Amino acid sequence: MTRVALASFGVLRMVVAVAAVVLPLALGRAAHAQGAIGVATSITVQQFMTDLNNYGTWISDREWGWVWQPRGVLPGWRPYTQGQWLVAEGFGMYWQSYEPFGWAVYHYGRWAWWGDSRGWVWIPDKTWGPGWVNWAYGEGYIAWTPMPPSAPGPQAVQNGPVKSAPWMWNIVPQASLLTSNVWQWAVPSARNVNIFPHLEQHTVYSGVSDYSLPKDMVLAISGSGDPAQPVTFVMTPLDVTRGDTRGTILAYAPVLTGAAQAAGGQGNQFRNVIPTPPKAPPPPSAPKPPLPPTWRAVPPSQGCTEQQAEARQQQLLAVYRHGEAQRLALAQSIDPYSPPVSGWSLDNAPKWNANEGAELEAQHQREQALTTGGAYGGSPYAAPPQPQN
Repeated sequence: MTRVALASFGVLRMVVAVAAVVLPLALGRAAHAQGAIGVATSITVQQFMTDLNNYGTWISDREWGWVWQPRGVLPGWRPYTQGQWLVAEGFGMYWQSYEPFGWAVYHYGRWAWWGDSRGWVWIPDKTWGPGWVNWAYGEGYIAWTPMPPSAPGPQAVQNGPVKSAPWMWNIVPQASLLTSNVWQWAVPSARNVNIFPHLEQHTVYSGVSDYSLPKDMVLAISGSGDPAQPVTFVMTPLDVTRGDTRGTILAYAPVLTGAAQAAGGQGNQFRNVIPTPPKAPPPPSAPKPPLPPTWRAVPPSQGCTEQQAEARQQQLLAVYRHGEAQRLALAQSIDPYSPPVSGWSLDNAPKWNANEGAELEAQHQREQALTTGGAYGGSPYAAPPQPQN
């Protein structure tokens, strides 16, 4: 009995020892997935703004405070296009951007379309997420669009349907969602006007985690088991662009501290009222909103005249227009053999094609307006201003 008791006691001790090692690791992994966002590092808001200065322009808006717009993007550019979707353990759908500013503008804040002469503008926020988008699916397609801002100040999650225009959505065949360079599989945006009414919006965020797509749908798209990968938070945005991560998503999610210099916005949390020092002269009644305190001009990589820059814009726009027209014509030629939706027929093909032709022309007009417009008079397509001799 004594030996049996001792043996049982030894087995019990072994089980307790293994549980003491394995259980904390399992719990730690779950806690990391749900609550360890940004624990790797923190940066100030001013440094955050400085980092984005290299790729775009900060603009002071009376209602929203500081907002940002990318510089030097190509015609047809839209947020959440240049990259791929991954599935992150504990976070759901995760946007892996190929753009150097993607670590910031696709994981913090919201995007808004400010009209044909201003384009896409990013509204900053301090809450990190795997990607802030709204989803829709149906008829074998999956679509997403930037989640619009809720109001000036801290941004709320919008789980309900949004009123984004059809052309603002990226629509891809369901089987292509998890492929790299997912934008290459997107239907021509002029087709969205016909396809999007057949889709149903479905956005479900729990905290910052995006569980909008049903798990069985994600497993079917993967075709090779559960595609979810663990997330590792890294110290710098450069770590995000490393090559082989061996089944791990590298995310840069710093905690943002402090605030920016006053921009005059109504509630934007990147706004900060600086106290007036004692015995200082009173500020002017209507001061001009200052640039971020760490702003510096970004020198152009290759000098050119304004006429050359404008000619280059028009050349890129012509190439883009031709490419979009060719893609649309190819898609329409395939429709009789592979109908785009279940309700399509040869009888309604002329109406479909007319709608898409009108949408393509409207798209061209938007792009043309952006070459001379852009937020507050600057075009997002334009190269940096050239120094005058």
